[in-house]
Amino acid sequence: MKTSGIAKFIRHHYRHFNAAALADAAEGYCQFLKNDGKMMITLAGAMSTAELGLSLAEMIRRDKVHAIT
Repeated sequence: MKTSGIAKFIRHHYRHFNAAALADAAEGYCQFLKNDGKMMITLAGAMSTAELGLSLAEMIRRDKVHAIT
């Protein structure tokens, strides 16, 4: 499996505390999408107005997020 730029970034810069959990979750998410999984994101409270549109729009365009509630 080819390692993405973000995966390399996480492995290099996030080495302590819960970094292994972050890296494992990112790898699991990539595998989930490769197996035709669909991702739904639920936003609540402050996160719904935290200007996540920039990130989410790009993830939607790249077929990484399939629904938002």
